[in-house]
Amino acid sequence: MKKHSMPDMKEGGVNVTPLIDVVMCLIIFFMLVAKIGVSTGLDNKIDAPTTYLGIKIPDLGNALALNLYPKAGTDEPQILVNVKGTMKELAVQKIEGGKTVHPLEEVLKDMKKERGEQFKVIVNAERGMRYASLQLVLQQCAQAGVTNINFATKKTTVVVPG
Repeated sequence: MKKHSMPDMKEGGVNVTPLIDVVMCLIIFFMLVAKIGVSTGLDNKIDAPTTYLGIKIPDLGNALALNLYPKAGTDEPQILVNVKGTMKELAVQKIEGGKTVHPLEEVLKDMKKERGEQFKVIVNAERGMRYASLQLVLQQCAQAGVTNINFATKKTTVVVPG
C-alpha cells in the first residue's frame, strides 16, 4: 500500500496579513464616505443673520434643521425639513377631515421620542424674516417638548476702529 503524505506545512501557515490590510482599507474608505455623505439638512441658499458670538455645534447627528421661507400674505412660514433623507414640506397647522392637525409638532414629537433628550432643532431662517413667523415655529417646538433650539447664523468679524 502506498502511503499518501501531506505536503509539509508550517505550523499556523495561514497568512492573514493581506486580509488585515484589505479590511483596514475598507474601514478607512467607509469612514471617509460616511463623513462626506452626512447632510446637515441646512439650506445654504438662505441668507442667515450674522452674529459675533455664535458657537459651532460639533454634533449635528442628533439635530433636525428647519429651513424657513417667508410666505406672502401670511405669518406662517414655508417649512422644509430633511426627514430620513428626503426634503419634506411641513405646515404649522392644517385642516384634515374637518379637524385641525399640527404636522410640524407631530414630526418633532416623534423625533424627540426616537432620539431622546439630546435631540436639538436648528432654525435656519432668512435674515429679514418677521418674528411672528418664527414665533409659530418656536411654539410648535415648545408644545413638542423640544428645549434645545439653535439658530443658524453666519459668523462675522469684529472691526475695531482705530
